[in-house]
Amino acid sequence: METSHLLPSARALVFVDAAMALWVVAWIGLGVAIGIDVQHLTDLSHTVSNDGAAVQAVGRTLGGLGAVPLIGGNLGHLADQVQQAGASAVHSGHSSASAIHALSILLAVAVALLPSIPVLGFYLPLRLERGREARAVRRALSEHAGDPRLEEFLARRAIATLGYRRLRNLPQAWEDLEHQRTDRLAAAELRRLGIAPPRSRGRR
Repeated sequence: METSHLLPSARALVFVDAAMALWVVAWIGLGVAIGIDVQHLTDLSHTVSNDGAAVQAVGRTLGGLGAVPLIGGNLGHLADQVQQAGASAVHSGHSSASAIHALSILLAVAVALLPSIPVLGFYLPLRLERGREARAVRRALSEHAGDPRLEEFLARRAIATLGYRRLRNLPQAWEDLEHQRTDRLAAAELRRLGIAPPRSRGRR
C-alpha cells in the first residue's frame, strides 16, 4: 500500500528533509560527545592501576629487605600483603577501565539512535518511496508525453492525494475531472511531486 501521499508537497518537503537531517545529526553529535566524556573516566582507572603498580613495587622492595639480618624479621609476610594489595588495585583499575569503555559506547549508541529511530524507521521509507514515485512519473512523462490517459491518471491522483484544503484552491476540481478537464489537476499533482508541468500542456 502506497503511503508517500502522507508527506507534504515537494516545496515543504525540502524544509522537512532539512529538519529531519538536523535532528539526526544533532542526536548523533550529542551521543558522540557523551561517549567521549564517559570515556574520560578511564583516566581515573589508569591512575588506580598505576598506583597499584607502585604499591607492588614497594612490596617487592620490602620482600628484598626480608633477607637482611636484624631488619627482615616479619617483613617477608608484610611484603606479600603489600604486593597482593597492589595487584588487586591493578586488576580493579583494568576491570573498571574496560567497563567504562563499554558503557561509553553503549551510551553513545543509545543517545544517538533512540531519538533517530522514528526518522530512520518511518520517515526515511516514506521519503524513499516518494522519490521512486517521482522518478516513475518523470519516466512516464518522457515516454508518454501528451497521452490524455496519463493526464487523467495524474488528475485522479491529485483528487486522492492533495487533500481537501488544497483542492479548495482549485475551483471546480471535481467538475473539471467529470468533464475530462484534467490539465489543472494533473499539473497540481506534478507540483506535489516536485515536477514542473510541461509547458506544452493543452487544456482538455
